[in-house]
Amino acid sequence: MPHLIERAATGRAKCRGCGTAIAKDTWRIGEAVPNLFADGEGAESRHWYHPRCAAYRRPEALLQALDGSDITLDGHDALVEAARQGVTHQRLPRVHQAGRASSGRASCRQCRTAIVKDGWRISLLFWEDGRYSPAGFLHPGCVAAYVGTSDVIERLRFFTPDLTDADATVIGEALAAGVTTSAPAPETPPAAE
Repeated sequence: MPHLIERAATGRAKCRGCGTAIAKDTWRIGEAVPNLFADGEGAESRHWYHPRCAAYRRPEALLQALDGSDITLDGHDALVEAARQGVTHQRLPRVHQAGRASSGRASCRQCRTAIVKDGWRISLLFWEDGRYSPAGFLHPGCVAAYVGTSDVIERLRFFTPDLTDADATVIGEALAAGVTTSAPAPETPPAAE
C-alpha cells in the first residue's frame, strides 16, 4: 500500500504531526505503516498528517506520496523544499518547539552543558513505535551542530504558535551566531506600591 494524498472524508482523523484534527475536505497525507495488530503478514494501516506537518515530520512519506500523484497542493514548492531539507538533514524532523527552560536541570543534547533557567531551548522529538516521544533539548546555538542546519525558524514558528516576532528574532540570531548558552529572560521590575 503506497503513501497517498487525499481529501479528508470526515474530519475525524487527527494529524500525527501536530495532534489536531484534519478538517473535512482538506488535503491530508496518508503514510502507509505496518499494522502490528492485524492478523496475517503484510497488513498495513495509515498515519494521517496535514501536508505541512508531513513535510516537517515525515519528509520521505510526503515526497513519495507526491511522486505518485498528479495533485498540486497549496504551497507545493515550499512543502517539497521543506521535505527535501528533512531528508538531507536526517535529524531535522526531530526539531519541535522553542520555549524557555523551566529549571536549570536540563542539559543540551549537543554540548552536554546545562540550559539555564528561563533561557531559550529547542525541544526535540523522536519517532519510535508509531508515535513521537520527547527527546530532550538543545541550546539554539547548538542546533546547527546537532541537526546540520540552522534553518529551523519556520518550523519552530509552526509548532510554537505563541512565539512572538521578537522571540523569533532573538532565537534566529542565536541560531545564526551559534551561541551555545541561553541568556535568561529579562527580569520584570517590581510594581510600584
